[in-house]
Amino acid sequence: REKILEFRRRISIPGDRLLEVMTKTTQEFHDMSMDRMTLTGNSMPRVRVRRLPSPDMAFLSILFGYDYNHLEYERNFNLDYPWTVDNVIECIGHEMEPGHLTYYEKRTQTYIDTCWPEMAVVQQFSPSSAFTEGSARYVISMCFDHSSEQKTEFERQVIFKAAGLDAGLADLMPLWHEYCEIAGYGKLEVTRKVWDQVWSCKEAADFLKDYGIISPEAEDESVLHLAADDGHFVAHDYARDVVKAYFKQEASTVDEEWRLYEKLCCGHMSM
Repeated sequence: REKILEFRRRISIPGDRLLEVMTKTTQEFHDMSMDRMTLTGNSMPRVRVRRLPSPDMAFLSILFGYDYNHLEYERNFNLDYPWTVDNVIECIGHEMEPGHLTYYEKRTQTYIDTCWPEMAVVQQFSPSSAFTEGSARYVISMCFDHSSEQKTEFERQVIFKAAGLDAGLADLMPLWHEYCEIAGYGKLEVTRKVWDQVWSCKEAADFLKDYGIISPEAEDESVLHLAADDGHFVAHDYARDVVKAYFKQEASTVDEEWRLYEKLCCGHMSM
């Protein structure tokens, strides 16, 4: 546990470097999205950093307006949030391009092209919502051709360098990503056990603390908030696995996966 906590501390982004890290990572993911998809290029968001009301808020998004091929969008990243190298990648790739923001651009164009009247209806518990969350997680791996080596080099050259961190730690990032994925499933199982009244809050918190998933100083009741948005939380992990299995079944190469992703981004809301 102590090694986990220490490594997380050593890959944490200093506040005075956060704007540079987020700006450069956003630009890199924008460029990768443009290389792989048919996009206008007009929708890369503005990036700002600021202190938000709670350290649990990773970011605040502001959508000023949109038309057929242009989104006026700003993302404010929280200076008080515990940013690490891995969650920078997850947040930028998933929440912006080529994840949710790209999906929004493609769907907006499709709505206008086909006159679908359902843009205001996005159900939380629906196949479309599951695809939105699961694919935005999976597409991050597609950006690096599912190559751990490519992803590690990206982290080393873009994030570690901009953050002023020890670049030698990048060699340990593949192992760290494996741990983070397992920890995500751990949170899901803990949440299930608490909801099913198999574990008390203390038992759940002790488990998470033992494996470094939450801080040793965290309150036991914090386990009640692991799934603050139940459907959204579950979709991130389980739906990613469903999307991954579907893509592997339907596409034999990464290029085919990108074409499938773009096609699905333009799909009907009911999927």
